[in-house]
Amino acid sequence: MTTKNAIIRLRRDNDYNYNKIKDTFIPASGEVVLVDTAHDGLRAKVGDGYSTYAQLQFTDADLRNAALQGYFFDGQFYKNEIHDALFPAMINKIYIDLPTSKIYYYNGQEYVIISTTYNNASNIEPGIVKLYNTLGNNIDGTIT
Repeated sequence: MTTKNAIIRLRRDNDYNYNKIKDTFIPASGEVVLVDTAHDGLRAKVGDGYSTYAQLQFTDADLRNAALQGYFFDGQFYKNEIHDALFPAMINKIYIDLPTSKIYYYNGQEYVIISTTYNNASNIEPGIVKLYNTLGNNIDGTIT
């Protein structure tokens, strides 16, 4: 099997902050919104490009079993280093290769690597955010 590159967007904050913008924030199609909830721990919503945060449903009961850590070898994911115990290929899981820290998902036919490179954030586009301890004007995606 071959691997293909894909880009996945992740956004993470607590439920208090998301609820402030719940009727105006529209996550992009495929954008994963991680929510640190006060009562249920880490939860996730996935944007469709037109529904607001408030309209989106959580896509999981909890994330403890959403990611599997193992060993990617010869197009398959294994539970151990000697590659004799396969993980089942499931489309609703994220797979983390322990030796390389690369992240994959299974698209129903093959494992696809998720890109870990992101652009810098701006006041319009999400991405890597720079943190400063002085005031700024936030034109380069920085947070004070």
